[in-house]
Amino acid sequence: MTTYQIFLAFLYFFIVLVILPIFCSEKVYSVFYQGDETKADITERINMEYRRQGVEKYLENMDPQSSRTFHEARLSTPLDNLIIVMAKRPEHPEDLVLSQLVTEIDRSLRAETFYRSAMFICNTTRVPFTELDRLALFYPVRPSENTTKWKLFNPQEVLKHDFVDCVTQGMKGAPFNHVTLVRDVVVPYAGSLGGLNYLLANRLSRTLVRGDLRQREGSWLFLHLHEPVAFRHYEMTGECLRELLLVAIFGGGMFASVFRWLEGPHQPPSLRATYAFYGALYCLTLALSVGRPYVSEVRRAATAFYRLYDPPQPAHFSAMALPASILPPLLTQLDLLRCSAYTPFHEVLDHMVNTLEAPAYVVSPSLFRYVARGQGK
Repeated sequence: MTTYQIFLAFLYFFIVLVILPIFCSEKVYSVFYQGDETKADITERINMEYRRQGVEKYLENMDPQSSRTFHEARLSTPLDNLIIVMAKRPEHPEDLVLSQLVTEIDRSLRAETFYRSAMFICNTTRVPFTELDRLALFYPVRPSENTTKWKLFNPQEVLKHDFVDCVTQGMKGAPFNHVTLVRDVVVPYAGSLGGLNYLLANRLSRTLVRGDLRQREGSWLFLHLHEPVAFRHYEMTGECLRELLLVAIFGGGMFASVFRWLEGPHQPPSLRATYAFYGALYCLTLALSVGRPYVSEVRRAATAFYRLYDPPQPAHFSAMALPASILPPLLTQLDLLRCSAYTPFHEVLDHMVNTLEAPAYVVSPSLFRYVARGQGK
């Protein structure tokens, strides 16, 4: 064995037994994670306070009249993507989660140049509240209609009614190609709107045919913008195995290239194979140790790398994009169904895949993340 081979063997065990357990002890999805609820709560409160202060500063530096004029003007023209924020009276008003969501979308709207998007707030509480009153100075707010079709003691039916009513409010305005509905329990990652519009316009609505970008035949139903935790882990599936194979090929190629540069091009084939094996072993160990969600973060380098897949089970509704063409039949079907604790709204939506014969997708990595207290991650 060469000096490099002995060094790599000892280094591997040192990394697995010492470095990774220390480095990954606070990584939630890692096999070495050691949960500390107190420390996690403190970190979350610090992050919440940082975002809250950022919201206060953002709104203080904005002119209410010019902001309202900007957003109303965008709502009056044809759009690529209409964003509807579904607002409810918060349980913890001091967190300003709705304000965090709206201001982050506002930043993305103003930075967007290629696609045309607009936003309004849909008040599903049907009564004003302090945080919404302040936001109404800067952004368009549409009240949700109070009808007898929803029942106060059936939260799943209320959620369905809110969904239908907010979409209906959006359809009363200027035409749009896609609509994105977001509940006020999540906030988008910085700059995610541009990535979302790219996915809607290219990955979902168009396809390559003999080198030409053409409109895709048939419609799709919806795209979940938050990937549930249960969907993120490695499993014994073809897709996961392909992903790990790519990781191994990358590691093997990288190590073979590095040691070819260190030792020169005249290496025997067995030695090159050994270095490639070590590279694959190192990268596979790292990927399996830190967890798939952290490996998937590499996809954020380019929107073209994002993964769109059919959810293996119904996913809860937090942020969702839909094509305009699917809305009339979808709203008609939802109006015929009643949601309950036994048939929750997200399962009814998933059932529409078979009813309307249109596929549904989840994006990975997520474009939105949960920030409201007591909500799933």
